[in-house]
Amino acid sequence: MLIVDNNADLAQALGMIVDMEGGLDYAGYALSGTEALARAGEVDVMVLDLGLGDLSGFEVLERLRAQSSAVKVIVHTGHALPQIEEEARRRGAAGFAVKDGDFRSLLQLIRSV
Repeated sequence: MLIVDNNADLAQALGMIVDMEGGLDYAGYALSGTEALARAGEVDVMVLDLGLGDLSGFEVLERLRAQSSAVKVIVHTGHALPQIEEEARRRGAAGFAVKDGDFRSLLQLIRSV
């Protein structure tokens, strides 16, 4: 599993939670869309923020699908609007989670995809 977020502190914290939880194959984190695309072949699951510095999360989703990537993407964003979730799913996201501090629900979602 790869965590993709341009906020290094959040990415590291989420990575520590995943590591402590155990049972998940945690490969680390990426701070940009470009890095996420380069590392997509290393993982089965990607937790992807929409607001990245170089590419949007939506662009990453589109490029992954164009490459026929098998990675399952969970969009993890601070935008809780239904239309954002619909757009993420339309572009191929396997799951959607709001950044609300509920890491237990996020971990359950990661395990379910």
